Amino acid sequence: MAAGDGSSEPGDDDRPQKIISHHPKPARPEATADDSEEEEDEEEEEPRLKYATLTRNVSSIYRNGDATSTFHVAGDKMIVGTHNGNIHVFALPTFTSLRVYHAHTASISAISISPYNPPLAGFRHDPGSKLAAEASSNADKSPSSSPAPKGKQVQNPIADIPPNRIYIATSSIDGNVCIASLVDPRDVQLRNFGRPVQTVALSPEYKSDRTYLSGGQGGILVLTTGGQAGKSANATTTGAAAAASGWLGSIGLGTNTGSDKILHGGEGIISTIKWSLSGKYVLWVNEQGIKIMRSNLKLESSESGFEWKRMSHIDRPNRPGWEDMAGVWKARAEWIDRDNLDTDDDSPVSTLVAAPANGASPKPDPKRAKVEEVLVGWGDSAWIIKVYPGSVESGGNNKIGRAEVATIIRFDDCTISGISLYTPSLLLVLAFMEKKTGNGSALQDSGGSRRGRRARHNALEPELRLVNIDTKEEVDTDTLTMSRFETLSASDYHLGVLPPVRIPAALLQKGYLSTIGSGMSTVGTSLATGVESVGQGMWDATMYGPRLLGANRIFSSGESIRSGVSGPDRTGSTRERNYLTGWIPGFGSSETSAKEEINTMATAQSMKIFIYSPYDCIVAVRRNLNDRMQWLMSLKKYQQAWELVDQHPEAAGTLSEVSGTSTPPSPSKASSLARSGTATSLSPTQARQQATLAEFFSDSVSVTSSAQAKSKNKFSAAEKEKRRIGELWLKQLVDANRWSEAGEIAAKVLNTTSRWEHWVWMFVKNAKFDEISPHIPTLELTPPLPSSIFEIILGHYVEVDRSRFKELLDEWPSDLFEISSITAAVEDQLRSGTASKGSQDWRLLQESLGKLFLADGHYDEALRCYIALQDADTAMSLIRDHHLVDAIADDIPSFVMLRVSPDQLKSATREELDELAADPIKVLVDEATAGVVEPDEVVAQLDKPTLKPFLYFYLRALWRGEGTQEAPAPPRVGHSAMTTSLAADTGKQHVEQFADVAVDLFAEFDRDLLMEFLQASTAYTFENAVKICERQHYVEELVYLLSKTGQTKKALFLIIDELKDVSKAIAFAKEQDDQSLWDDFLEYSMSRPRFISGLLAEVGTAIDPITLVKRIPSGLEVEGLKDGLKKMIREYDLQDSISAGVARVLSSEVAVGMETLRRGRRKGIRFDIVAPSVKHQRPSAQDVAGSKDQLAEETKPEAEPGPEVKPGHCSSCHKAFHENETETLVGFACGHVYHVSHLLHGPEAEGDEVLLPQNGIRPDDGEAEETRFSRSVGPKVTNARLLKDKIQNIGGCTICKASRERVEAVGG
Repeated sequence: MAAGDGSSEPGDDDRPQKIISHHPKPARPEATADDSEEEEDEEEEEPRLKYATLTRNVSSIYRNGDATSTFHVAGDKMIVGTHNGNIHVFALPTFTSLRVYHAHTASISAISISPYNPPLAGFRHDPGSKLAAEASSNADKSPSSSPAPKGKQVQNPIADIPPNRIYIATSSIDGNVCIASLVDPRDVQLRNFGRPVQTVALSPEYKSDRTYLSGGQGGILVLTTGGQAGKSANATTTGAAAAASGWLGSIGLGTNTGSDKILHGGEGIISTIKWSLSGKYVLWVNEQGIKIMRSNLKLESSESGFEWKRMSHIDRPNRPGWEDMAGVWKARAEWIDRDNLDTDDDSPVSTLVAAPANGASPKPDPKRAKVEEVLVGWGDSAWIIKVYPGSVESGGNNKIGRAEVATIIRFDDCTISGISLYTPSLLLVLAFMEKKTGNGSALQDSGGSRRGRRARHNALEPELRLVNIDTKEEVDTDTLTMSRFETLSASDYHLGVLPPVRIPAALLQKGYLSTIGSGMSTVGTSLATGVESVGQGMWDATMYGPRLLGANRIFSSGESIRSGVSGPDRTGSTRERNYLTGWIPGFGSSETSAKEEINTMATAQSMKIFIYSPYDCIVAVRRNLNDRMQWLMSLKKYQQAWELVDQHPEAAGTLSEVSGTSTPPSPSKASSLARSGTATSLSPTQARQQATLAEFFSDSVSVTSSAQAKSKNKFSAAEKEKRRIGELWLKQLVDANRWSEAGEIAAKVLNTTSRWEHWVWMFVKNAKFDEISPHIPTLELTPPLPSSIFEIILGHYVEVDRSRFKELLDEWPSDLFEISSITAAVEDQLRSGTASKGSQDWRLLQESLGKLFLADGHYDEALRCYIALQDADTAMSLIRDHHLVDAIADDIPSFVMLRVSPDQLKSATREELDELAADPIKVLVDEATAGVVEPDEVVAQLDKPTLKPFLYFYLRALWRGEGTQEAPAPPRVGHSAMTTSLAADTGKQHVEQFADVAVDLFAEFDRDLLMEFLQASTAYTFENAVKICERQHYVEELVYLLSKTGQTKKALFLIIDELKDVSKAIAFAKEQDDQSLWDDFLEYSMSRPRFISGLLAEVGTAIDPITLVKRIPSGLEVEGLKDGLKKMIREYDLQDSISAGVARVLSSEVAVGMETLRRGRRKGIRFDIVAPSVKHQRPSAQDVAGSKDQLAEETKPEAEPGPEVKPGHCSSCHKAFHENETETLVGFACGHVYHVSHLLHGPEAEGDEVLLPQNGIRPDDGEAEETRFSRSVGPKVTNARLLKDKIQNIGGCTICKASRERVEAVGG
């Protein structure tokens, strides 16, 4: 506050304070009040910025009645100078006081730092432990005490880390310039210039060159170089100081107090000095205009000698008032970095850039960024100046470069108190305004910025304007409410910006995004509101506000009345928006630990705008999506608000009020402390008014919200907000009687059962069935809506709109309502007669009834409905799937004519009817075979004159077995083949039950099938068949019937008389093979020459040709007689030749066979033997067996086909033959050889077969052996004969016999 003012310090009043009012567009004067309000709502534009007060966060500034005189913000530091000469250094965003020192005895006029854009700590990828260790080591290096103002406590040392390695230069109207290091309190120097210094600018490389510029009331631009740390010195620009310095130096007593050089002077007060971003150029403003010179930094060889040479001058305007006010108005200048601007549209600033790891702004490419731009705001004008570097090729003064004015903007109603480039096309202007006097001139404060209570109270509230550079039009204007603004002047206001922060791409690759927002640290002591965190480092884009008490966001959505005095141009109604609902608690009194302070914080992407007055500090940022949503809600634009939250869930924010139905919030550290009683308890009203600065700075499109986006669910904050807005939207539409649109919106915004039920009943009560029925959810809701809702809607439509009823029934699952109640309603409608049979409504009701029966499992009733509708596809599908043929047994005609309409029955051809009735006929044939629907029942119902075609189709299908089931392929042999054949004949057996009916139908509709039936069946009545054939004049069928009864002569004469077909008559005679019939045929033919020719040509060998020729009457002229005789003779010659050839072939084959037999019988049988191992001794079975495997092979049963018999081995026991075999061996022509005992009795038998009678053998064994193999022929012949008989009895070779039996078994 001003000295001697006696008022309380700013921030003592706890009442909410509004910050800005937004200027709406004026309404048309000719419109009425209501029309004006509507027009205002339609034309009102959304504000661009939102604001919050930071006065309480920097309350330490205002102690002892002090007030702000200037400030500077860059990186993560805010430096504030006061009227008492104090300098406060705050860390952002916590506003933790890093250092406070007293540098001057009067008001501080300007602040400058070097380097200009210090790096951000949050972008350094060093672990927290490393930074803590570094801070600790620096604390040890720093002295325990340092010079401090009297009465001040020694401050804690500041960590020597890159963000803190800056130099702070301050100028004051006491004539001194103070330059101090932030981390080293001993590195400080004070220089007295003898006149009030208005501005100072440190060299970008001050750490190395110790150079700075200053200027002020003396009107000279001074370059100071050098100086001794920890010392105070006088500038050498004054005559006495220069003489003293020269005299002491001549005698060797001079000290290193630095040197001062006057670069320019004589043009009045210098109010501003600014180094360019590259350091190559310096801009300063004096009373005559704007000057730009080349500095001594980054000089190229071609620029040698150009240092500190002026390269451009821009004269001040010559408009009235400038002559007097040029030295009063403080010029505001800012060099433009277009990489650090906000975007023109609403899209977020790109945060992923290839920036250095320390977070500093990327250095411009020297080959590309040669032109630098500077923005100057002075008085009522603003300039954008482009500075072009010089080149060697340019002649004259162009070698040093040139400056050109790109844009000039003039403001008629204000004085510029601060200026900056917001976006590439928008200019940010802090405008100071005063009340107009009677003659229209503004009362200016010629005294500049003075402390104490102002004598004049003519100032208005300042405005923050966004001006389009191209069109020179104001895009947005916000009026800022400051404390005691009536007493302030243009120089009392200051504007500073923090550019959008970009995250280096290198840190993204190291997992930096995963740590964003993880280092929240508790700030302040007012934790009762649930403030969770604001950490030191970068600005947090995802800091959540109060959750425990559900505090509102910083800005109230309601409207308020603008306070303060308005000028004449401020008349008319205005809509007030975006006011802060409460002070931001806790900031500026952080008690966080060192470890928490170094946690990495996320940053909001948009530019931060700081506005300072002597008694207030306000910050502004671009409005985020949640602000837009709140603004739309305040204007009742619920549709746009809902769509915004739907497209951008982050627009719902995190400070939504906790409702009774919502889930409880997660406990946080802050809320835990609040419950424990360590924080001051607040009333609900105060809690709602309080919010966090971090929430204010939260960006809805921040990196964190993108990286940590979660899938939407029904209970998320965004979904809850959408439901809330959606309900308001619905109510708005219903109140406007826009029910149809409300129904469509309900489908979008409602997603819970309870709310759907509420709104559906709302529509039902107002009889708006058509509007809500298309949008009612079915299975999407869990649990689903009550069944009564669906039943009421269906009950409504079954009476008034059957088509819509059918649509809903098809669309809605049947388990959503009681099927029985809807079925009863439909049946009542059918019984009432409101829908006549065959009408469209009747068909719709029948279809719906069938669908309901199906859903309820009553398939029989459903089938009857579909048969009544003649819906063949559905009916056939039901019959096949659920075996429902028995359900239609009592109405076969309707089933058969499913696809046949009455008109088609009268006009369609038989082929068309056959195609239409094919499927039902096949089903009936299948069921007749299965015995479900008996054929006699089908025939009884179809035996009507109008249904005869369908009865014919049925009997024909039965006869041919044309069902829907495919007959399986019959097996080759066995009993199953006979069974399959019997099953295939089942249909024919059914037809034979109705043989006479079949004969009648086949004779009428299918003559070919009639002949087939007559030939295959014997169940029909002969007389009836004959009558039918005679009636139909079917001669061939009559011939067949007469031939079956033995009336062959009559049948033959029918062929001859009726058909007159010689070939058929001859074929009939051949088929009967009756000589008397041939005689009758010949006798009948002798009088007909054509028949004689036919007999000669076709009779062949069926009759004796001599007899035929002798019967021809002599003298009868027979056409073709000669050719007929030739043909007959050729046939007999051919027959004789064929017979002779066959006889020769048979004779040769017999001869070959006999020769083969004889040769085989004469052929000897080879008996291979194995050499004996012991002479005169028959080897035993063990000697012959070679191994256990061979023995196992020998003992295989005979029934199984064993391996191939080896030559020289018994085919039964598989033992090898030896020279001394004592047992008789039997060989067959097939090549198999056996031991006779093994052949007759199996492989296990032992010993030779004794065939001779016992009395023919002597008792002595030796003699018996001798007798057995004696030279006598008689015993040998007898033995061979007996052996042959026994071998014949067993069937010969057992191996060949088994093979023959297997072949016979397979071949049948």
